[in-house]
Formats: sequence, structure tokens, C-alpha cells
Amino acid sequence: MHHLAHVRIQNFRSCRDVALALGDCTPIVGYNNAGKSNVLAALAWFVTSTSLRETDFHDAESPVAVEGTLTGLDGGHLAGIADKHRTKIEPYIQDGRLHVRRTQHSPGAKKTEIMLEVRDPTTEDDSDGAWKRNPSGIDNALKALFPEPISIGAMEDAAEDATKAKNTSTIGKLLAQFTGPAEASHGAELEQALAPLHDKLTATGTSRAAELNRFDNEATEALRPFFPGIQLHLDIPVPSVQDLFGKGTIKVSEQGRDAVRDFTALGHGAQRSIQMALIRYLADVRADEHATAQRRLLLIEEPELFLHPQAIEQVRTALDSLSHHGYQVVFATHSPVMVDREAAASTRIVRKDPETGETRIMPTAHEALEQRVQDENKRLHALFALENANHWLFSDRVLIAEGPTERYLLPFIYEAVTGRKPADDGLAILGLGGAGGLPESLSVFRELGIEVRALADLDFAANQAVKHGLIAKDDEDLRECLSQIQAMANNDPSITLDGNGRPRSNKDNPAGNKKPTVVFRGWAASPDALPVAENLHHKLRHHEVWLWTGGDIEHHLGLTGPKDISSWAPYRNRLASEPFDDVVSDHETVAALVQWLRPGGAPA
Repeated sequence: MHHLAHVRIQNFRSCRDVALALGDCTPIVGYNNAGKSNVLAALAWFVTSTSLRETDFHDAESPVAVEGTLTGLDGGHLAGIADKHRTKIEPYIQDGRLHVRRTQHSPGAKKTEIMLEVRDPTTEDDSDGAWKRNPSGIDNALKALFPEPISIGAMEDAAEDATKAKNTSTIGKLLAQFTGPAEASHGAELEQALAPLHDKLTATGTSRAAELNRFDNEATEALRPFFPGIQLHLDIPVPSVQDLFGKGTIKVSEQGRDAVRDFTALGHGAQRSIQMALIRYLADVRADEHATAQRRLLLIEEPELFLHPQAIEQVRTALDSLSHHGYQVVFATHSPVMVDREAAASTRIVRKDPETGETRIMPTAHEALEQRVQDENKRLHALFALENANHWLFSDRVLIAEGPTERYLLPFIYEAVTGRKPADDGLAILGLGGAGGLPESLSVFRELGIEVRALADLDFAANQAVKHGLIAKDDEDLRECLSQIQAMANNDPSITLDGNGRPRSNKDNPAGNKKPTVVFRGWAASPDALPVAENLHHKLRHHEVWLWTGGDIEHHLGLTGPKDISSWAPYRNRLASEPFDDVVSDHETVAALVQWLRPGGAPA
């Protein structure tokens, strides 16, 4: 289905120059005042322009311009619109794509002065000369494909909203989606019912009320001495069918109370619930309808506002359904519930530059992976991990933890050291289920503009760190580490080394199968290993990776049982009830880790 695939926003409020790709249903996340609302407002202005004020200009001396690329405009979709619109738009479509730009040069300009341009697909460059200004009929043709959007603000006051014209209010626009079929079905019947009123009350009526004729005659007679030859006619307009349906609104009643009240008599929570319930109902209705040639933008700020988690989940499902039935949905949210697993990697993160105050739109995790990770299997691995822990979208910083023990116990350790939960400091702890995707994930988060750090077991320094260039192949400390492990293997036949001198598992070894993690932990316990392991630790700290010098987190915590809840739960309870130094065997190292993770923690 056709949709607005890419947008570039220039000089609009905090958006000096930003660009973003849009899908059928696009979540936008970011802190308050980052510019999410400005992005949604720019999208609405692009589809249905109104004259912008000076406060809408980032720089009042420069024009506001929003450029959009529409895709999916193949013959099947164009066949669904009127011939007069199709013939106007077809010359500018190539391979189903249409490039449109809307520009306002100065604040307060008349609507007729706002330029609408389309790009000539026969030109090879993208200069201003390739843009054709206001081609005849093109605006109406665009409206046939993208009618006026529905915008729902975050803290919108329904009482104020109700004072607007019904066809411009949020509720009015939502209700119009339901009343259209009723108007089509009963319009002729209502017109026939209104005809007698038109004849009786309007100035041109054929059977006007006697009281109105009396006014006409007597008022005209009173006017004659002042202005002879002019006749007065009292006209009482009768609403059209469109007027009647356009004035539709919501009334409410409560169980146990007979009174029917205005929608605006309810509190914000109830009002928001009704708005989102209409969205949910609209999704159900549209799912049963046939495809439409139109694609209406649905722009919502914080759809989760005032709703309980179960209702939030229903709204998210409804928005996804609407995105497949005639709507393109873009919403800004602060709730992880509104971003499901599949949507996490395509969610847009909006940030504000602390120095300039300008809005920045980061690439999605999927785009960052495409740019940073060439191997498809590694991309899929990293993508799966990111999708399954979408809380990182709402965090300032991310800690990538290699193993399950870190993911389970670190939140409690962090709180025991600082008295704060990781989320209180904007920290999300993300598990990858192994070290293989750690370097790629570091690159992805940096591309997204999220501060990221990682934890790794000691064997990471000899394997993945070398493979990804974090430690040089001929690093002197790495050579010393492998030399000492070779000496261990010479005296321990259960240790098997590969051709590069790294420990490896060997189930066929008759002397035993000592796993690499066990070998590295044994090496770390030897007196000669300590300075070497510490040197490797500090080298990786420069790459935002914390290397466990004792082998793994279990060694530093003093955990000796299985790596599962049977060991973690009692340890967690001790952290909550006993002094930290009494619970954690290497409390100095673990406390230093926590301080490294805190905001402003030293990188090395």
C-alpha cells in the first residue's frame, strides 16, 4: 500500500534539518522536549498546510520546507482515485515514487503563498530546477491519496478541543470515520426530510412561514423611506446533511445515573480512554472493510497516557491493525509497552543537541546494523537481542552483559552500592547470551547516540577482542597470557589448546575436558597472571568494555553454585539484608564496576 516513506524537515521549530524514514506504523521515542511533537506537527503540515507563525520557524529569516517521498503508487492504487486526479499526478510518478515539497518562506504568509512543488522524474539531478511549482490540480490529487490527517495531542484538553469546529477537533475527526457510511446510506432520506424546513424557513422557500413573510413585508416598508427599491428577507438557514453529521459529538452516561452528559464533563483520564477506545473500535471496523485508495496519517502523542498496561497493549495492537487498513500511523511514546518486539529495531529515537537545542533523529537499530555489521548472521543475532529487550529505547545508557548472572544480579548489586535502581540513572541492562555479538552491539548503540558499555569474561580478551581489533594480535600482555596458559597445559593434560594457543573444549580428550572458561579462571588465580589480566582490563576499558580479571562475575561475587535461580535468589536476598562487603567476596572490584557504570563514570 502507498505511504509516506521518507521525510526531510528543514527550519521547522527545533528541527533545523532532520530526515527520517517512515513505515506503516512508526514509533518515535525520546525524552520530553526532544522534539517529538515538532516532528509530528511537521508531518501534519506537510499533508495539510496552514500558515505557520513565527514561532514555527527555527530561523524566521529562512523558509520552512518539508520534503516527502511517497512510494507504492502503482497502477492498482491510482486506479482507485478519480480520473481527473490521476491524470494530474501520473506524469510525476516514476517506479511508484513521487517526490513532493511544501515550502513557506515567511511567517504569517497567506495560504496561497505556500508553495507545493513536485519533482520532475525525467531530470537527473536534484537541483531546485528539477522541482515544478504548483502544477495544476496536483494539490487535489494528493488529497485524494492522503486526506487530512488525524492528530491527537498528548495533554489535549477535550473542553478546549470541543470549542473548535467539529470537523477540526480530534473527536470530530474520529467520529467522521464512523459517520461517513451513515451519511452515505441515509443522506437522501435526510435531505428529503429537511426539504419542508428549507421551504418554510429560508429566504427562497416556496412555502415560507407566515411570521417570516410578515417580517419581510413590514421591515421592507420601514426601510422604504430610507432606501426605496430594496426588499428585506429574513433567512433562517437549514443545516445540510453534511452539517448535521459534522456536528456529531460524544455524550456519556454512567451506570446508576440517568443523566446524559457531555464528553467534556469527564476528567482527562476518561477523555483519553474514550479517544483510544474509538481508535480501537476504528481498527475493528476498518479490518472488516475493503481496501481504500486513500491513506490517512494518524499522528498521536503518548497514546498510553492515563491508561493501565492492559489497555496500552490493546491500543498498540489497534494502531498496528489500522496501519494495514487505510492508515499510516506515527506515534510518540514514553512506554515500552507501546513498542513490541518486532517494532523495537525500527523505532525512531529523537534527541536534542544539548548545545544548540536542535532536534536530532537517530537511525533505527536496523539501519545501524546494516551500516555497521556486514555479516548477515551476526546482524540477525544482534537484532534478535535488541528486539527482545526494548527497554534500551527509553534509556540514556546501556550495559551489555554477556551472561545470565550479570543480567539477574547486577540490578540488585547496583542498588546495594548506590541506593538507586539502574533505571533511576537511565541505565538499561541488556543481555546478548554470549560474547559473539558484543562488539557489533557496541557499534550499533554508538550509531544510535546511546552511551554504551559492556561486561566480558576473561576469555573475551583472547578471542573476540582480538577478532574485532580491540586488542592487537601481537599485544605483549596477550602473548604473556597465552604463554602462561601454554605452561599450564604442559602440566595439565585435561587442557586442550587450538592451533593459536587458545584453550578449547575437547570431549574426546581421555584426560578430561576442561572448558576454556575454567582454564582462564584457573590462570587468573595464579600469582603471575594478576598484572597481565589487569593490563588487559585497562586496555579494554578504553573501548568501554569491563573485563572480569578473575575470569567471570561469579568469581568476584563469590558464587560457587549453578548459574541459575537456585544460586541467584539466595544471593539477592543477602544483598538486601546484609552489608555489601560481607556478601560480595571481591567487593572492591564490584563496587568499582558500579561506579564505572554510573553517569559520568570514568572511561578508563
